[in-house]
Amino acid sequence: MLINCLLASALLLLAASPCVSFQTPTTSKVTTRNARTTMALALSSQQEQQQLKDDLVALASSTRRGFSASRKDRDEAKSIINKLSKLSPTREPAAAYYTIFSDANVRSQDIVPSLAGKWTLIYTDAPDITSLDAPLSIQKLGRIGQECNPPLIKNVIEYRRPNWASAFPFSGDEGSRILQKVITEGSSTPAENPTVDLKLVGLEISGTNGSIDETNPLMKLLNGPAALLEQNPIKLQGPMKGPFGKFDVLYLDDEMRITKTYQGFYAVNVRQEKENEWF
Repeated sequence: MLINCLLASALLLLAASPCVSFQTPTTSKVTTRNARTTMALALSSQQEQQQLKDDLVALASSTRRGFSASRKDRDEAKSIINKLSKLSPTREPAAAYYTIFSDANVRSQDIVPSLAGKWTLIYTDAPDITSLDAPLSIQKLGRIGQECNPPLIKNVIEYRRPNWASAFPFSGDEGSRILQKVITEGSSTPAENPTVDLKLVGLEISGTNGSIDETNPLMKLLNGPAALLEQNPIKLQGPMKGPFGKFDVLYLDDEMRITKTYQGFYAVNVRQEKENEWF
């Protein structure tokens, strides 16, 4: 009888006790929350990248590609570049010039964004470039660019007829231009990334002149050096290769590339659109 009473009391206590359940978030909820956080961080990073790129482009424009940059301007450019280098979306920017690959199934052309392509310089602080824009030069500095076709890298400089020479005969017309291409060979490895080593391999000089009279051999000569080089381009390339320095790729995406030479000078290039290629 006593046992029956105890059992009945125990059952009553259990029935009266609230049912408490401790539940942890499901795996799917945690995964969703983490994915949203990752997406938000990625979006914030992309927005910061774009703002920094816009600031750098504006600075490049206001300083005439860095040619008229003050010390303050150069310090500002360096600050922007340092911030962008930490946000570069490309883990192996030198991959297009790898001579060996850690993964045998990966080829240079499979890696994007890639250094390969045609680029136009928008900013530099390198004195060997900024000194080219002398006011009384016998030639007017035009655009500067780089053609990257692994393993070759061609440094391209455009020269035009200076304004003061328009009154002189045999100087060509406003459309006359000369393209100088210093040809180098680039190489890198996964261990050396993001550094690209350069060797000098040749030189090309060509010209264009829209007003040339192709039916008159004499006019080809009298239309100036651009017309002459259009008909007789110079190509110098031999078996010998000489050291030509190195550069580090600090930032690389589909639109912009930032490099730093081993002398500590910066170059900012934007990728040419096919419809606007000038070399």
